[in-house]
Amino acid sequence: MQIKNNIWKHHTAKETLFIKKYDHRGIFEKVKLIHDQLEAIDFPYTIPLKKSEDPYLLVQSWQNNSYSADFSRVSHRKKAVEILKSLHETRNVIDWSSFDIIPKHKLLKKWNSRLERFLLHEKELVRYLRHGYYDIVLYAERFLKNLSKVDNPKKPTLLHGDVVHHNFLVTRNGIKLIDFDLAVVGDAADEMILWMHRALPMMDYNLKKLLVENPYLKEVCIPKLHYLQYPNELLREWQYVLHLGDHDREAFLEYLMPFTEKALKHWPGLMNEIESIQGRYE
Repeated sequence: MQIKNNIWKHHTAKETLFIKKYDHRGIFEKVKLIHDQLEAIDFPYTIPLKKSEDPYLLVQSWQNNSYSADFSRVSHRKKAVEILKSLHETRNVIDWSSFDIIPKHKLLKKWNSRLERFLLHEKELVRYLRHGYYDIVLYAERFLKNLSKVDNPKKPTLLHGDVVHHNFLVTRNGIKLIDFDLAVVGDAADEMILWMHRALPMMDYNLKKLLVENPYLKEVCIPKLHYLQYPNELLREWQYVLHLGDHDREAFLEYLMPFTEKALKHWPGLMNEIESIQGRYE
């Protein structure tokens, strides 16, 4: 059964399999390398690969009755942070920087490019966002302008690269981390900041609560906590809208408009809270 263009659910006499076909050799080899390295150290939060004689096929056991994590739930947030912390700590036994096939993380370059693309579509986006468009641009430009020089991480590690909720799969054997296609090597703080961007909208932007729940966030993110002031989710979601057809766009806007209104309502308070928390640690 074909699920997506490159994903199948395949029944055999023994079990049901998840099969993913890669067109890009480099991505397949990167993902396989990561799985092989993690399986060699018995990393508990991935789904083991099955052997395949076909090139560029990733084969795993199909996880029956599984579902995506829900970051509005405390238990799922805590487990997601635990899994990412464990992934980042694999640097203690695996030198991820030694693998040239895993690219280096370039978060700020990506964020600059994201804002540039957003600006190119001003006319189309203002039609939906009205003055909210300029608020988003203001917050993004202010963050990038005020950003001081950031040193390269002293201890780079493997970053999953796409910490959206549906890549944390709730299975009968616990939550598993899936889809390493966008994996990179970089600073653990960058990954946790990106995860916080995903989690905060699900809990009314209650940053203090999130930090209390998860000591690892305080441990690695305080020096870069101001990265939360970049409106990454708004820029990303609105650029996604531009690639949708008319019917899908209207349906997605029913979710995105209230999401945006809520984010912009909370943003000034979030920025002040970030500055207050960082000030206490300086």
